Amino acid sequence: MKKENVVYLTSSEAAAKLGCAVKTVTRAARRANCGVFVHGGVRLAALHPADLVRLRAVIHETSGNPIWIAGKKRAP
Repeated sequence: MKKENVVYLTSSEAAAKLGCAVKTVTRAARRANCGVFVHGGVRLAALHPADLVRLRAVIHETSGNPIWIAGKKRAP
C-alpha cells in the first residue's frame, strides 16, 4: 500500500502565501466554509493548499466595505 503525504497549511503559512493577516485568513475561511476549525469552531487549525484559491476570491484588497470602496473610485 502506497503511503501518501498529506500536506496542510497553518493559518500563518496561508497568510504569507496570500499576502494578508492571519485574522483575515481565519475570517475568509469561515465565510468560504473551508479549513479545519477546532475549539468549537473558533480556531483555524489547518487549510488544504487547494483552499487558497477559494480564499483569494473572498479576501478583498483593502479593509472595509467593498461596495463603498468601489463607489469612492467612481466619484469624480
